Amino acid sequence: MIGNIQCLERAGVADTQMGDAAFAEIYRAHAPGLLRFLSRRAERQDLGDLVNESFLRFAIAQAKCSTKVENPAAYLMRIAINLLRDRARMEARRTFARHVSVDDVPIAGDDPVRQLEARDQIDQVQKALSRFNPRTRAVFLAQRLDGLSHKEIAAQTGLSGSGVEYHMAKAIRHLDRIRKHG
Repeated sequence: MIGNIQCLERAGVADTQMGDAAFAEIYRAHAPGLLRFLSRRAERQDLGDLVNESFLRFAIAQAKCSTKVENPAAYLMRIAINLLRDRARMEARRTFARHVSVDDVPIAGDDPVRQLEARDQIDQVQKALSRFNPRTRAVFLAQRLDGLSHKEIAAQTGLSGSGVEYHMAKAIRHLDRIRKHG
């Protein structure tokens, strides 16, 4: 809490219309609920940042506005939802930027039939990956593309070791079904 107030002081929004004590009271009253709300929608390692960013934006808005926010809980929820949307948009742009078209992947060999079959397999894998839930996809790609160990993935995602194994097994089963049945 003290760190949040110091952050706001550096941002130049503390001691304006809403004093430290009032802000501290709003934080104590609404931070737990905001944390619960965000924990169902974001990764565990991002929760603290999202809560702090929500309160920072709340304080900045209060400093800029001459009237007091009548329902801080609703206002904070709206800020949190907007933050989640912003992060989702950024992730979508990042994913799109890393996308490599199937047509751009060179396939060895001169046999055109084999090349078409290989491209079809790549298409199937890409479609399957796009249907995975985000956590399963992240675990699978971190292990298979980035070469991370299960322990490293667990530390990165906040999952347990068995959780990482579960998501890997789920991804592999799904890809194996596609490979066998097309």
